[in-house]
Amino acid sequence: MLRILTAIALALAFVTVTACITEDDLTLDQRHRQLSEELMCPVCDGQTIDQSSAAISEDMKSVIWQQLDEGRSNVEIRQYFVDRYGEAVLAAPTGSGLNITVWTLPLVVTIAGLAIVGAAYLRMRIPKASATDHDSGGQLDGDDSAGDTDPALNPYLERVDAELDSAIGKSTQRN
Repeated sequence: MLRILTAIALALAFVTVTACITEDDLTLDQRHRQLSEELMCPVCDGQTIDQSSAAISEDMKSVIWQQLDEGRSNVEIRQYFVDRYGEAVLAAPTGSGLNITVWTLPLVVTIAGLAIVGAAYLRMRIPKASATDHDSGGQLDGDDSAGDTDPALNPYLERVDAELDSAIGKSTQRN
């Protein structure tokens, strides 16, 4: 099973690496569109400059065209806008600093939750062995209340034991 999972992971990694489109494969129009979708409008709530019709978004699109004509890379153009507006201008934050925690925290919580559920499932499936089970070959002795019960329940358990003993005694006297 581990070999199959490893093979699948390697195949996915290979496809991911070889299927990626590089910046050189895109036309200037495609790069402009891509950058416009990756940069947020500084004055609009939750809109990229591609979605926004604000004047500042139109100016930012013009700056992208100018920088593309100058031969700058997408990374340089993004950095240009980050320098002017801060990292809030990026639609997808970088994976560094606190952002890496935000990106990885859901995965960590999911794995921890699955581990807790798995441990609880295994704990429920494995029967608890007690000393009385081992002494009597799997059959319980009459005094099983001395185990791991709550001391506050002892008076009730003693009453149940007494009533059971008297009920068993009455049934053997009838026969």
